[in-house]
Formats: sequence, C-alpha cells, structure tokens
Amino acid sequence: MRSPARSGAADRKDDRGCEVPPPLPKDDLHKLLFAHSPEAAREIQDYVEWQCRGEEKVLHVEKVASERVLGREHAVWDVHTDKERWWVVTNPTNLYSQTLMPSLDYTLSFHIGSS
Repeated sequence: MRSPARSGAADRKDDRGCEVPPPLPKDDLHKLLFAHSPEAAREIQDYVEWQCRGEEKVLHVEKVASERVLGREHAVWDVHTDKERWWVVTNPTNLYSQTLMPSLDYTLSFHIGSS
C-alpha cells in the first residue's frame, strides 16, 4: 500500500508534474562533502572573508577540482557567501566572481594565464 502524499515544501512540481524537493540549506552542505581537509577549507574561508573585507560571510566551501599545469598544482574551490558565489583558485590564491566567470574551466585558464 502506498503511503499518503506528504504536504509542505516538497510538494512543489515542475512543468512536467515531477516533485521538486526544496534546496538544501547552505549551512548543511558541508555534511555531504567527500573527504577533504578541514584546515585547507578554513584557509579558503578566511581568505574569502578577508578579500571581501568582512562584508560577506562564507556559508559553504567545497574543493571541486585540482589540476597540475606545468608542474604547479592549482586547487579550485566553490565558495558560497551570503551575497555571492566565488571560485577560489590557488597557487597563487585569487578569487573570481561566479557571476562574471560562470565556467570553472575558463576561470582556471584565465588564472593560469595571468599568474
């Protein structure tokens, strides 16, 4: 026997009638990450908050790529703040607005070309 349909936020439907769950709260995203270095994530968080002059609060930090180019390792992080979303690329470390640079590959190429 089927259970009765749930009511609430999960009852949203798309244009095909499929249920669309509500988005996860950014504060809970860290619970779903694969193994990562909490120390490295904290360094990236501190860097973004410093670069934003304390005007943005970091809500989520996730390492999404690591590329070796000409013998140098570049880590790419996806950082969500309360106002913006950023790419942070290391070696040297810099941040890029995902509004202006939505492509990770383009951002990494730009970073390598300008460093």
